[in-house]
This record gives sequence, structure tokens and C-alpha cells, in this order.
Amino acid sequence: MTARIPLPPLLELATAQLEVALQNSNSHVEQLATSVDALSRLGAELRGHENPVVAEHGARVLAETLRAMFAMQYHDQLAQRLEHVRDALGDMHDALAAPVQPTTGALLGAIRARYTMEDERKLFDVVLGPLADPPSNDTDDEQEALRGSVEMF
Repeated sequence: MTARIPLPPLLELATAQLEVALQNSNSHVEQLATSVDALSRLGAELRGHENPVVAEHGARVLAETLRAMFAMQYHDQLAQRLEHVRDALGDMHDALAAPVQPTTGALLGAIRARYTMEDERKLFDVVLGPLADPPSNDTDDEQEALRGSVEMF
């Protein structure tokens, strides 16, 4: 006899692991942002120096810090996507633990509603679109209740 896979605790574990990873990553990115900001201010000060060589170095430092800030936006997108994965796992956990499980349409609708980037919605539609059809008869209130039911672990 094989043991059943404990899906709700595994979903909770995955959610918690993502949360810890996001918290650790965010603290390091905040430190990086503080450093980049300090270098940006230094570059701006040096750029205004009367010595043209120093001013040129300041301009280069400032340009590099602007590039670094732009590149840090990648982290924001990554963190947002991971948050959506974490929240979807939480929704699935809550749906499995609920005394009355929501319909597939309600669950998928709540998960998709979290997405803020168009490419996330497109990927969702490609992968899960067939499961979402036909449109569910669930009310917006049911989907909103499910969306708000995620617990932070």
C-alpha cells in the first residue's frame, strides 16, 4: 500500500520557501539600491567638478549607476512573478483545505486576476486556458473571497 502524497502540506512548504526567498532577496536588493543611490549622488557631485577629468569620471559613474538602477528593475519583475506563484500555491492550498472546494473556474479566475503583467496572463491562458473553459458561473464575490483567502506563512 502506498501512502498518499500530502499535497496541502507540500503546497504550504513551497509557499513558505518562496516567501523566505523573497524576503532574503528583497533585503539584499535594498542594500544594493542604497549603494547605487550613494554612487549616483557621488557621480553627480563629481560631474559638476571644475576639473574636466574629474567631471568626466563623475559622468561615467553617474551613467553606470543609472544602468545599474535600470537593471535592478529585473529583480522587481522577478519578485512580482514569484509572489504570484506563491499566492497561487496559497490559493490551491486554501482550496484543498476548504470544507467546500471552489470550482475550477473560481480558483483559476482568482489566480489569473493576480497577474499584473500581460505576458503572465498570456502564459496562463496558453497553459490553463483549456481548463478555464467553459466560462464559470461563479460570481465576482466568490472569486474575490477566494483571492483574499491566502494566508502568509
